[in-house]
Parts: sequence; C-alpha cells; structure tokens
Amino acid sequence: MTRRKLIALPIAAIAIGASAFGISAMEANNRELHDLSVIGQGRPVIVQIHDPSCPTCRRLKSVVTNTIKSEPSVQYRLADITTTEGKALQTKYSVPTITLLYFDERGKHVHTARGLQSSGDVQLAIEQIL
Repeated sequence: MTRRKLIALPIAAIAIGASAFGISAMEANNRELHDLSVIGQGRPVIVQIHDPSCPTCRRLKSVVTNTIKSEPSVQYRLADITTTEGKALQTKYSVPTITLLYFDERGKHVHTARGLQSSGDVQLAIEQIL
C-alpha cells in the first residue's frame, strides 16, 4: 500500500464516522420534533400543523424555532400532516396547514394562530400562555 493510501485511509474513516454521527443526531432531533406525546406533560407546547412540502410551512417553522430559542420553558413540535398522528391532530382541531396550536402545561388548547406569523406574534402568544 502506498504512503498516500495509508494517509487517506484514516481521513476517510474519520469523515465517514463524522457523517454517520451527524445523520444520527439529525434523526434523533427530527424524532423529538415530531413527538406530540409531550402535550400535557408539564410544559407549554406550540404545535405547528405542518406539510413538509409547503414553503410557507417551512418559513413558519423557521420563525418559530428562532423565536422559541429565547423561551426554554416552551416546547415546539411539528404535527406533520403526512403522518397518521399529525393528520389526526389537524383533523381534531379542524385547522389548515400553516397553523400554530398553543397548549398550556396541562395540555389544554389555549390559542390558535392561522397563517404565517411574525416572531413578534409568536412571542406575544407565548407571553399570554405563560
């Protein structure tokens, strides 16, 4: 084996390991983001009725995730309408996509916001929940 190949082998192994770790962490975060079982478990929750193919839904997700960073007591979840659980939640509350459902710490639905929201809108709703 040439010296070049001997050097390249550990570098390739590190790159593969880092990629696998990154993918694993992303999958874990994605599972957590879609876990609706946290509703009513002691912390307020914002649930976005979300269609992953909808550009406006993705923009709303970005607004909420950036806003929620300053509110560690509030959890954020996605109800993906392409899943059984997400579609069931959408149907239960009879809301379209691009909707935020706000739940208090006991799981009581306390507010609905339809359409693309600004960071200020989300922050105001959070303050009203808390």
